[in-house]
Amino acid sequence: MRAILFLLITSYVFAESNFDFSKKFSGTFNGKKLEYTAKVYEKVIFERDDSTKPLASFVVTEYSVDNQKNRPVMFSFNGGPGSASLWLHMGVLGPKVVKVPSDASDDGSPPYNLINNKLSPLDKADLVFIDPIGTGYSRPLGEHEGKEFWGVKQDAVVIAEFIRRWINDNKRWNSPRYILGESYGGIRGPLLVSELRSGVLTNIEVNGLLLVSPAADMQYIRFAPGNNSPHYGYLPTYAVTAYYHGKVDTDLTLLEFYENSKKFSLEKYGPALLKGTRISQKEYDEIAKEYSFYTGLSEEFVRNSDLRVEASDFRKELLRDEGFSVGRADSRYKMKDYVAAGQYPDTDASMEGFSSAYVSALHTWFSEIGVETVMLYQSSDRDLYNNWDWNSTQDQKWPRYVNPTPHIGYAQRGNEEFKVYVSCGIYDLATPCFTAENFLYDNGVDMERVIFSEFEAGHMMYNHQPSFDRFLKEVNNFLKE
Repeated sequence: MRAILFLLITSYVFAESNFDFSKKFSGTFNGKKLEYTAKVYEKVIFERDDSTKPLASFVVTEYSVDNQKNRPVMFSFNGGPGSASLWLHMGVLGPKVVKVPSDASDDGSPPYNLINNKLSPLDKADLVFIDPIGTGYSRPLGEHEGKEFWGVKQDAVVIAEFIRRWINDNKRWNSPRYILGESYGGIRGPLLVSELRSGVLTNIEVNGLLLVSPAADMQYIRFAPGNNSPHYGYLPTYAVTAYYHGKVDTDLTLLEFYENSKKFSLEKYGPALLKGTRISQKEYDEIAKEYSFYTGLSEEFVRNSDLRVEASDFRKELLRDEGFSVGRADSRYKMKDYVAAGQYPDTDASMEGFSSAYVSALHTWFSEIGVETVMLYQSSDRDLYNNWDWNSTQDQKWPRYVNPTPHIGYAQRGNEEFKVYVSCGIYDLATPCFTAENFLYDNGVDMERVIFSEFEAGHMMYNHQPSFDRFLKEVNNFLKE
């Protein structure tokens, strides 16, 4: 039945070649009044060797200002892999955004608050929100299957081709180009820069890369036996989470405590883990005690974990005595588990806290634009995630982990005007700030040409109103400079 449904959806997309909805609006963005066009439309990508054979259908949302042919354009996408772009679109960048509670409380039930976004960067650039194949309304066509596009390399290649087609079809070869990616977008973004500059599509320069809560060097976020990098990368986020929930005893401010935890992680904890069983009992005891102080976990639990507490264990353990687990995307959130016992949280409390508002807001806004379709908008796809090809960038002669971060440095050295902006939330237990800081310093990136910005929020820092305001101020300045 599932295969039949997939075929029906695929054939429907191809039949609906006139998936093209648009409406003109006016708005004021950063003090500038604009007339703009909102579009939700399909762009068919064809096979490279036969331009008559459809390969895939991208259905994208675009906001543009008429009669400005060389206006900058920013292509944005979320991560997953397997996530559509509604989070960036309806959460922070679009002309309309949904507001969820800033204090990490639940979004509840409809109606939700959809408002004009006066800080949207639409006054600086046209905005194109890309839903990768298998997300949103984007689907493979003809005899092609989703798995052909579900991989590190495959995904970058087909999205790069979409960007090339967009530039060419809109005659925007002289427009400044920016790429913004969140989460897994930290992998997709640098790979897109590489594909456009020097892959199959050559000599298409990018003006700037913006990474939001990025995953890039997977060594730093993949917990696995023998890999110590995530442990010292995650500890500062454990520390601020424990501080937020009242589990540490200190007179320091939050940010002072955070900076001290980073220093401990880098100068003491990381080197201690590297010693493995060579560590002395005295040093082991000192590390266990200090780890317990920063994380709010009992020294006994730290010792039983051999100084290595994975994120899911921390989320379950920190508030176990109260029956709560803390969120993954935003550790300010907490939720009662079915039982306090066990190793893993029941769910991600943070995603439960805001997802419904985003989905409802997107469809409400699409209706206002005039979108009419019976298709399902796939906001996320677990099947896509579970079938993702993580090996597609690897040298077949020797295994290695996914890490496109060096492409940022390559682009910097090849283009003196290439700019980079990286933002992250200190309560993010999916892709912590300190892991991003570590992989940037560890992969040949010129940090003097990188704006690195931390927020007192989670993975989607824009759910926190003060962070929303500051993030958009920084993005607007980045596009303006």
